Amino acid sequence: MDENRDVFSTEFEHSQALLDAALAEFIAYGYDQASINRILKTAGMSKGQFYYHFKNKAGLYLALIGILIERKRAFLATVMQPEDFHQDLFGILRTQLRYGLAFARAYPVINQFSESFIREQGNPIYQQALEAFNFQDNTQIDQLVEAAYQRGELRDDLPLPFVRHVLGYMLTHAVPVAGLERAD
Repeated sequence: MDENRDVFSTEFEHSQALLDAALAEFIAYGYDQASINRILKTAGMSKGQFYYHFKNKAGLYLALIGILIERKRAFLATVMQPEDFHQDLFGILRTQLRYGLAFARAYPVINQFSESFIREQGNPIYQQALEAFNFQDNTQIDQLVEAAYQRGELRDDLPLPFVRHVLGYMLTHAVPVAGLERAD
C-alpha cells in the first residue's frame, strides 16, 4: 500500500474537479452525511480512480484540509510583513484578524469549508484533523500572551488558560462574529 496515497496531488486526472466537488459536498452536508458517491458523480470520477488516490472519505477530508492550509499559508506569506509582529498583543491580534478576514473574502468557499469544519467539533474526524495538523499546538498564542503579561498589557488576575481560550475562540469564530457572510 502506498504511504502517500492520501496526499492530495493535483497531478492526477479530475483532481480539480474532485477538490471542487468535495468542498461543495462537505460544506453542504458536513462530514458524516457527505457521500463519496455524490462527490465522484459530481467530479466525473470513478471509484477506482478515487481509491487509487485515497483510502477512504477520511483520507480525502484530511487531504482537503491540508490543501486549504497550504493555500492560506501561501496567502499569508504574500500579505504579512515582519513589522506585523512588533506590536502589542492587541495590535498583533487585530492584524491577524484583518488578514484572516481578507483571506475569507478572497476565498469564500474555503472560508465556508472552515466554518463547516468548526461545526464538526465532537466528531472523531475533527479530533483526527486536530492531531494530523497539530491544531492544538498553542505555543505561538501562549508566547504572545506570556509576553503581553510581562509588558503589562493584560491584567495579571486573568489566568493563561482563560485568556488562551477566549483568544482562540475569538480567532476561530472571527468571520461569523464580524458578519462577513453578510458583507458585500
